Amino acid sequence: MAKRIKTSEKVGTGTSALRRLAPPLAFMLALFALVVLCYDAGYSALPPTEKRYADAKAGVERLKLDEKRSMQREPWEKLAQEFGDIYRSDADWPNRAAALFRAGESLEQLARRSFTRKDAQRAVDCYEELALKHADSRLADDALFRAALLTASYLKDDKAALNLLDRLERQYPRGDMRPQARELRRNLAASLAETGPAAQAAPAAAEQPVPEVDIPDVSPARRPQAVYQQAKADMDALRKDKKRACWREPWEKLEKRFLSVHAAKPSPAIAVGALYRAAACREALARCSHLDREFRQAVALYVAVRERYPNSALADDALYQAALLSARELDDDGAARDLLAAQLKDYPRGDMAAKGRELRAELAGGPSRGKSVQAARPVTPELQMLSWDSTGKDSVEVVLELNASTTYDTRLVRGSKTRPARLVLRLKDTAIAEDVRKGVKVNGSLLQNIAVKKLKEDAQVELSFREVARFDTDSEENPSRIVVRVTAGKNRLPRAEKGDVDVAEATRPNRRISTRQVADMASQLGLSVQRVFIDAGHGGRDPGTSHNKVVERIITLDIALRLGRLLEANGLDVVYSRKDDRAVGLSQRTATANRRECDLFVSIHVNANEDRSVHGLETYYLDFASNQHAARVAALENARSERRLGNMQSMLADLMLSARVDESRRLASDIQRLSLFRLKRRGYTVRNNGTKSAPFHVLLGANMPAVLVEVGYCTHGQEAKRLLDAKYRHALAEGLAEGILAYRDRLSKRRTAQNSLTGDTSGAM
Repeated sequence: MAKRIKTSEKVGTGTSALRRLAPPLAFMLALFALVVLCYDAGYSALPPTEKRYADAKAGVERLKLDEKRSMQREPWEKLAQEFGDIYRSDADWPNRAAALFRAGESLEQLARRSFTRKDAQRAVDCYEELALKHADSRLADDALFRAALLTASYLKDDKAALNLLDRLERQYPRGDMRPQARELRRNLAASLAETGPAAQAAPAAAEQPVPEVDIPDVSPARRPQAVYQQAKADMDALRKDKKRACWREPWEKLEKRFLSVHAAKPSPAIAVGALYRAAACREALARCSHLDREFRQAVALYVAVRERYPNSALADDALYQAALLSARELDDDGAARDLLAAQLKDYPRGDMAAKGRELRAELAGGPSRGKSVQAARPVTPELQMLSWDSTGKDSVEVVLELNASTTYDTRLVRGSKTRPARLVLRLKDTAIAEDVRKGVKVNGSLLQNIAVKKLKEDAQVELSFREVARFDTDSEENPSRIVVRVTAGKNRLPRAEKGDVDVAEATRPNRRISTRQVADMASQLGLSVQRVFIDAGHGGRDPGTSHNKVVERIITLDIALRLGRLLEANGLDVVYSRKDDRAVGLSQRTATANRRECDLFVSIHVNANEDRSVHGLETYYLDFASNQHAARVAALENARSERRLGNMQSMLADLMLSARVDESRRLASDIQRLSLFRLKRRGYTVRNNGTKSAPFHVLLGANMPAVLVEVGYCTHGQEAKRLLDAKYRHALAEGLAEGILAYRDRLSKRRTAQNSLTGDTSGAM
C-alpha cells in the first residue's frame, strides 16, 4: 500500500513538471518551425554562384547610374573583387569566363575614371587571363579587343596592342569583334607610321612601366633621416616622370612617407622639411585633380608648418605658398590677404618677402585684416579676342571681346579701285592682349582683312571689306563685347525691333554709332537653362580621327565627363549621349536630347587636317557652311550619318525659319571666348579659330540651341600632346563649362564675377 502511494506521488509530480514545461517547449518548437520555414541559405553560406553573379551584375548597373559613387574607387574595386571571387570559388560553374570578363570590365571602368596606368594594366591582365584560360569562350575575342584598346589608349603601347589584335585575328577569324579590331588596327598602324622607323625600333624596355614608389621596409623611428633623404630623391624623380607625375597613388604614398618621418619626431630640421614636403605632395596631387578639397588640404599642411615651426626658414615659404593657392586656385582673396599679412609681418626680411609683396599688390583693392575696405581699382578695358562669322555671301558679323566695357568711335572709309572699304573702330583707353593677332587675312568672306594696333592710350581695329552697303554696331554687357554687322549689295541688316537698330548708311561715313541692347529671342521669352545635353563625339565602332596617339572617341568622352561634373557642381542637370565607349547614332543623340527636354546641346570633337601646321580651338553652330574650311569639317563629321537627303532638306528648311540659329551663335561665342580665357589663365596659349556655321548632322533635329566644339587638332604635334594631358583636358572642360554658365547667366540677367567650377567634390578620385 505504501509503495502504491509513492508511485502515485511520483506520477503526480512528473505530470506537474510536464505541465510547467509545456508553454516554453511549445514556444521553442514554434520558433524552430518558423526558422525552418523562413530559412535562407544566405544566413549560413554564400548564395549560389548564379545568384551571386546576377547580384554583382545588378550592382554594376546601379553603380553606373549613381553619379557620385561611380566616380569613387572603392565601389569598382569591390565589384572587381566580387567577380574575381565568383570566378575562383566554383570551378564547375559553366559561366566562369563571364565572371572574369566582368571583373576586367569593372577594372576598366575604374581606369577610365582614375586615368592611372596601374588600373588599366590590371584590367588588361584580367582580359588576357580570360583569353588564355578560356580560349573557347565566346567572350575571348571581346577580351582581346578590350585589352588591345586599353593597351593603346592608356598604356600607350601601340606595338603591344597590335600584337593582341594579331592574336585575335588568328584565333577568331569569324569572331564578332573582327571588324572593330581591323578598324583599330588601321588607326594604330597609321599612328606608328607617323612616328617613323626610329621610333618603331625603340627598345621594348622603354615601354615598361616605371616601378612603383614603395615605402621602405625600415621604421622611421629608427632611421628617419635615411627615409627622408630617399623620399626626397623619389619626389624629385616623380616630378621629372612625365607619365607618372599626375598619378594619384605615387603622390599619396610620398605624402604618407613624409608624414611618417614627421611623426617619428626626428631633428627639427628634418621634421619641418618632412611636413613641408608632405604639403608639396598634396599640392602636386591637387594640381592634377583640380579639386578644391585637395587644394585646401595642401593649404592646411602649409599653415601647419608655420604654426608648429615658426622659427624655421621654411615658415615664410609655407605662408606664401598657402596664400598663392588660396588666391589662384581657391579664388579666396580674403584668406590670401590674411596669410600674406602674417607672412610680411612676421618675416619682413625673409627670402619670400618680395614675392609676398608682389602677390599682395595683385590682390590690392579688397578687404584685408585690420584695415578698412578699400575701393576696388577700376579694371582697364582690354581687347582680348577677335572673331568673325560670315552669315552669308554678302554679310558678316565681327565680335570684339573685352574684359570690361569701353567707349568707342566708328568711321567708314570709302573704298576705291586700289583699296577696299574700311571700317575703323577706335576704343578709348583700351589695352590689347598679347595673343590678339595684329594682322589677319580672311578668305572666302565679305571681310577681307583685320588690322589691330595701339594708339597711345587707345586701341584701333581696322576692318577691310570687299564692299560696304550698310553696317551697325552693338555694345553688350556681361560679357563685354562690341558686335559689328556689315552687309553688301542690297542685303538689309537684321533688326530686333522696329527702330531699335541705329544703321549707318555708306553715304554717311563719319556718323558716330550709338549702342543698343540686343533683344534676343531667349531672353524675351524668359527662357532659362536647367538641363544640358553633352555629346561625346564618336564612340564604340566609330573611333573618330586618330593621330599622334590621340583617339578621338576616348578624348571626347573624358572631356564630356569632366564637363558634366563641373556643370552639375553648378546646379545644372546633365544628360550624356554616352558615358562609356559605345556606338551611338547621330540621330539618336538629338532624339535623346529632345526626349529629355534639354535646354542646350553641346557636342565635343577632335579635329584633324592634312596640313599638320593647322591648330587651334573652334566652335560651330548649326547653319549652312560659312566658308570652305567649315564645309570640309562638316563633311568629315557627317561621313557616318544615317540621314537621307529628304530628311536633310526638311530639317534645313525648318532650321532657316528658326530663331535657334541666333541662340546657337551666341552660345558658340560664349563657349569659344571663355574656353580660351580659361586655358590662358591655366598657362596655355591656344590659337583662336573663331565661331563658324556649318550643317553638322549631329546637330540637326535638336529642339534647342546646339553647338559643336572642335577642341583641337590631333594632327598638330604640340596640340596632340596637350590633348593627351589630363590637366589640359580639365582646363578645357572648365572653359566649356564657363561658356555654358555665362550663356545661362546672360539669359537670366545674372551678372556674376565668376562661377565655381571646381567645388569640393566628395568622393572624387
